[in-house]
Amino acid sequence: METMWLILAEVIAETEGSSGSKIGFMNITTWAESKDAASSKIEKYLNSFGWSLVLVDKCDVINEESQFGDEVADMRTRNNTKCDHCWNLSYL
Repeated sequence: METMWLILAEVIAETEGSSGSKIGFMNITTWAESKDAASSKIEKYLNSFGWSLVLVDKCDVINEESQFGDEVADMRTRNNTKCDHCWNLSYL
């Protein structure tokens, strides 16, 4: 059974109009059956943009008792519709 996961990932993203890549951290919510499945799913999705997953810093199941900030609460609400992924990106 799939559950919703919150992943804090370090990402290298190719950016238009700038020299080189940018490193950033991204909060991502996705549905998966396990931590490994969630990480693999996100890596494939990022690769579709030409981005690279550097590291999964955190990977936690989101449930009704989980307490996160407003940003993650909003992502969780959007992802309750079973969309593939929701994310917020912060560059270093």
